[in-house]
Amino acid sequence: MIFKKIAAICFALAFFLAIGVFTNYFQGFISKYNAKFGIIVVGGIALLMNLLSFKYDSKSDNNIIFWAGSVVIFIGLILKISSNPLNPIVLIVGMIITALSYFFNPFDKKESNEELLDN
Repeated sequence: MIFKKIAAICFALAFFLAIGVFTNYFQGFISKYNAKFGIIVVGGIALLMNLLSFKYDSKSDNNIIFWAGSVVIFIGLILKISSNPLNPIVLIVGMIITALSYFFNPFDKKESNEELLDN
């Protein structure tokens, strides 16, 4: 449970830093280099904490496909920050993988409501 709280805080901080990097709005408060480094470090910590909570939380309905897509999107974000020319391809592939996770969920255990009707 503590892993999920730490991950949520880190994700919020990483998105806040990403807004600052891509809009240049926080340029007077933090340098662009430090903000980019912060996105990579804090985002990596958030992904790691989410993966650790996924291992230990057996009641979670998360799936591997979604997390694989999230990791690919995070790698695409790092490539975008470092101005790599492959970043659009990696971001699109990550978004496609994440979108597919909503249609294919191997861990989805639907409960039948037949028991409720028999009473």
